Amino acid sequence: MSEIDTFLLERNQSLHENAVEINLTESGVEPLTLAGLLSPEELNELHRLRLGYNYTEGSPEARAAVATWYPGAAAENVLLTAGAAEANFISAWALLGQDDVLAFMVPNFMQLHGLGRSLGAAVRTFPLDPKNNWQLDRDAFGAAAKDAKLIALCNPNNPSGAVLSESDMAAIAETARANDAWLLCDEIYRGSELDGRAETPTFWGRYEKTIVTSSTSKSLAHAGLRVGWVVAPPAFIYECMRRQDYTTIGTGPINQFVAAKLLAPEKRSAILERSRAILGRNLAIVDDWIARWNGRLAYDRPAAGGMVFVRYDFRIGSSELSKLLREKESTFVVAGEWFGMDGHLRIGTGGHAHELEEGLKRIDRVLASIG
Repeated sequence: MSEIDTFLLERNQSLHENAVEINLTESGVEPLTLAGLLSPEELNELHRLRLGYNYTEGSPEARAAVATWYPGAAAENVLLTAGAAEANFISAWALLGQDDVLAFMVPNFMQLHGLGRSLGAAVRTFPLDPKNNWQLDRDAFGAAAKDAKLIALCNPNNPSGAVLSESDMAAIAETARANDAWLLCDEIYRGSELDGRAETPTFWGRYEKTIVTSSTSKSLAHAGLRVGWVVAPPAFIYECMRRQDYTTIGTGPINQFVAAKLLAPEKRSAILERSRAILGRNLAIVDDWIARWNGRLAYDRPAAGGMVFVRYDFRIGSSELSKLLREKESTFVVAGEWFGMDGHLRIGTGGHAHELEEGLKRIDRVLASIG
């Protein structure tokens, strides 16, 4: 049996998220029902949909709808996948092999870190600086990117919610070009900006060897569709298609139909506006909660995303604290250790306000018992 790192975040969520009363590990936004998402006419069209094999690469309508979010992109630049997880997987599989170098941002969703190692690549990490509001450490980035085959990052960032500055984005693209590296940016939280911020710019169009991955989950609120995408040059899209033939083969007709409606520019804008409203209200609840702890809890206010990354001043590891919360209070939060950063908890802010408030009360009780 070949070796692969345990994906701690996903493995723990899979084991425990459906067995607790309050799950605060999700970083997306509460979804709509089909009746809330589609018009009566669209629902009637859905009822008549033939459930046979579909476009494996994604329907022309869905691919064109995705492309509208990326200036200069066309349907030929898009491949639909089973969530962003498949988009990341087949992109890494197409590029990385024995002795290649992957430069990987931390903290981050750790999928590509584990995949890169399993594919035989040398993985070099470069940090966002927690002492500088999670901004890019350019010196460390330059060293990690030297002779890299692939540079992988997440913007807006998971778990910190930080957004790269324009100058950092330009520097990243310039470094990728100087090293002739592919640049893969997970932009799954784009559109979930807080405090009235403008939408985060995409990396698409900054450099000819750019790959963007995303999905209908997180900022777009509909994780259950399991529709993601790769946006890339057509030749790279073809290589991803060849690999998708070995994985899911393609997404289903129901998923593609709904995704095409959701991703149409007017509908997409309305969904993102709803997401930002929910996240903004819930972030205010977290602000008040943090303030009550008089410095024993702290966080850098996120610029975007459906989560907060909270530092704590208690003598307990984050995995142990997550377990204690789950066992004592049936409340589940993400341990910072699962991102390689102990001493933090990631708490989701995209759900119902009353569940968030109750979950925070339960966290209070456990922290008070630790002292």
